[in-house]
Amino acid sequence: MKFLLLRPGLNRKTSFFMNQSNYPPLGLLYIGAALERDGHKVEIIDFCKETNAEKHLKKSLISSDVVGISICAGNHKSVLDITKIIKQMDPTIPIIIGGPDNIYFPERSLNDIPAANISVWGEGEQVIIDIARFLEGKKNLPEIPGIYYKEDNIIKKGKAIEIIKDLDSLDFPARHLTDKYEYGIRNNQYLFKPKFTSMETSRGCPYHCRFCMRPNNSIPGYGFRQRSAENVVKEIMEINRTYSSVVIVDDNFLANKKRAIDIFQKLIDNKTDIHLIIQGARVDSADPELYKKMKKANVRLISYGLESGNQDVLDYYNKNFTLDQVRRAIKLSRKMGFITLGTFILGAPIETEGHIKNTIKFAYSLPLDIALFIPLGYARGSPLWIDAVKDNKIKEDECNVTADSHRNLGNFTSDELTEKTYKIEKNFYLRPRYIFDQIYLSIRRRNFDLLKNGFHFITSF
Repeated sequence: MKFLLLRPGLNRKTSFFMNQSNYPPLGLLYIGAALERDGHKVEIIDFCKETNAEKHLKKSLISSDVVGISICAGNHKSVLDITKIIKQMDPTIPIIIGGPDNIYFPERSLNDIPAANISVWGEGEQVIIDIARFLEGKKNLPEIPGIYYKEDNIIKKGKAIEIIKDLDSLDFPARHLTDKYEYGIRNNQYLFKPKFTSMETSRGCPYHCRFCMRPNNSIPGYGFRQRSAENVVKEIMEINRTYSSVVIVDDNFLANKKRAIDIFQKLIDNKTDIHLIIQGARVDSADPELYKKMKKANVRLISYGLESGNQDVLDYYNKNFTLDQVRRAIKLSRKMGFITLGTFILGAPIETEGHIKNTIKFAYSLPLDIALFIPLGYARGSPLWIDAVKDNKIKEDECNVTADSHRNLGNFTSDELTEKTYKIEKNFYLRPRYIFDQIYLSIRRRNFDLLKNGFHFITSF
């Protein structure tokens, strides 16, 4: 059979430096690898990168037997438009939906996307093979774990979900399926050395930040699972043959320092030259020995969730680190020569105007190359969201609600938070001290890509 896998376009703009559409659709690449190993043909269409997506879709549908679509919070309208086109061309073709949004709304998604036949709840690498068996007439839907499906317009549930305990057992993502697209670029500018891709070395997170929509809150037993250092290095060495930069998209790649040191040492020993970007890190993982190995292993950027310049707000979020730890980590990161990114969240229920002023002062005092400021969202499945539902401030079918004072979720309106984050971020990049610092660093690093991207970002204001 031929599976046509689709990543729909996003309905909303995202941050210049954290635009997920600039990353390959990693989940679909894992699904594609599993299907190819099982003997099926696979094609991926990334609507975020297509110039004439509808024409490509219609052409590819002619030779396809099954369609799989990845759903996230920002692409529902796009999914509805796509499924309408699919059903107009072939009313009988099976449509399978999965992705991040299905973690929280696996059953409801089949109502929200009327053309869909099967909804996958959670990890899909093993489930998709069972679904293929069903389509071949070799398996029954009620026997498949982790799915919801339609039968005579009634939504039914398959067997209990099964978690993939051994991540080393998974095939590496089928990256060749998206070789036709170019990632890591925006406004014709690269932030990282092309050719660019992404990878994950763990699933879940061992920490319990109050605002985080952890899958474990909705999927029993999801937990925190890591691939072995040997398996991670093997994939990076394979990537190194084709790509020049890779972003590690784990929630917390450095959570296990021993494993991280082992990975970096093996990369050093194997003399890989691929540039590494670490998307998720905590400041309490900062360690001179670890960071020196990261430097030797070609780490170029490290991203931290800093959240606030107030200790009481950090404690409220259950971050379990201190402002002094933030200062030490950012200082060490700058010393190592990493491009350093920090994210800040505004709008905690206990947060006042004074708190926000402290966060601004704190953020501006840190030697950050990139700073992102976002309004707090009550994300489906997070402890914040769960408490708000219990207090009847949020409905159970709401996914991501801004901390709006009109709903008694914070001390500022949604519009006020949006305006504040925009203004704070703009002022961060327009500071003369920051601009001169970045010019100096670009000369020192002999790399002007970040400066070029920064210029486009500043002019976007």
